[in-house]
Amino acid sequence: MEQQVRNTEREPSFEEALAQLRETVQTLEEGNVSLEEATRLLARGAELARMCNDLLAKAELQVSRIRRNFQGQADKADEPESLMASPQQDFGMFDDAPR
Repeated sequence: MEQQVRNTEREPSFEEALAQLRETVQTLEEGNVSLEEATRLLARGAELARMCNDLLAKAELQVSRIRRNFQGQADKADEPESLMASPQQDFGMFDDAPR
């Protein structure tokens, strides 16, 4: 049985992609490249910028979820006991009991 060879290249981290993007921009700004090389670098720069934007969006989503979760826990901790439902209110177990 023949094994399929998979591409094991990983995408760069945000920091790696940003460093590569900066290097690409610097090379383009220096202007010492052929039109063909400049076109290739521009395409690579656009791909790196997309990667950075995607990674930032994922990080922002994670931070938002963490903040919502934390805020929800903090709100529950601050809630007075009088506002919390009692077992009688939840289940109606003692509806006939004198109060």
